[in-house]
Amino acid sequence: MSQLKSMIIVLLMLTSALAGCTGTDGAEGIPGPQGETGEQGPQGIEGEKGPQGEIGEQGPQGIEGEKGPAGVDGMDVDESRIGKLEAELASQNATIAILLENISDMEEELEAVDNVIEMYYMMFVQIQNDMNDLESDINWQNQTKDWSLTGLNGVDLFGSDLRGINMTSSYMSNADFRLADMSYSTLIEIYASGAQFSRANLEYAQMSYAFMASAGLNETDLTGANLYSADLRFSYLRYADLTGANLTSASLWNTDLTGADLSNAILTGVYWDNTTCPDGTNSDNNGNTCVNNL
Repeated sequence: MSQLKSMIIVLLMLTSALAGCTGTDGAEGIPGPQGETGEQGPQGIEGEKGPQGEIGEQGPQGIEGEKGPAGVDGMDVDESRIGKLEAELASQNATIAILLENISDMEEELEAVDNVIEMYYMMFVQIQNDMNDLESDINWQNQTKDWSLTGLNGVDLFGSDLRGINMTSSYMSNADFRLADMSYSTLIEIYASGAQFSRANLEYAQMSYAFMASAGLNETDLTGANLYSADLRFSYLRYADLTGANLTSASLWNTDLTGADLSNAILTGVYWDNTTCPDGTNSDNNGNTCVNNL
């Protein structure tokens, strides 16, 4: 039926067209009813994409949502773990205490070492000082100190350093040598009547043939001195140290030896006459000698 209607419509359209070709145009006919919609044709090719539009304004903030439910309670702490950690902490504290004690012991040892070092340093300083003194002595001994045949009568050499000096045959009557250091000096054949040598150091001095009448030699150190044939008449040697001295053939006439130390002294051929012996007795009352009254 629908096909028949279509054919009638087509026929009418053809008749209208032919009528227009042969005659004058007639009045426009009444439009026929709209035909049925035909089937949709195939989709056309997609056109190019247009440019992106501008970003719109931000909308208003939404309403805050409802509060969620409370969370589940957490689990209890493991008390055994706490105990273990506390035990480890106590162990570490004990170790620290031991270490601190060891450090204290080490500090004491270091202090002791410091004391030993200081002691050895002081010993080194003392040895160095002794070496310097020895070097000074050697230098002094090496210097030329020749005062032989010199006139020194009445000179004041109190406390002088005259070690190793050579005064052979010099004149020094009434000179002052008290507290002087004349050790290892050469005083052979000196003329020193009335000279003062009290508390002087005359250790190992060479004094053979020295003339020292009325000389003052109280408390003088004459250890190892050589006084061979020395003339000490009227001299004072009270408390003098004559240990190991050589007094062979020396004259001790009217000499005062009270308290003198003559240990190991050589007294061969000594001239004793009115001599005051070390023990305070007189040689004249001891058989003209003091050998047995030292």
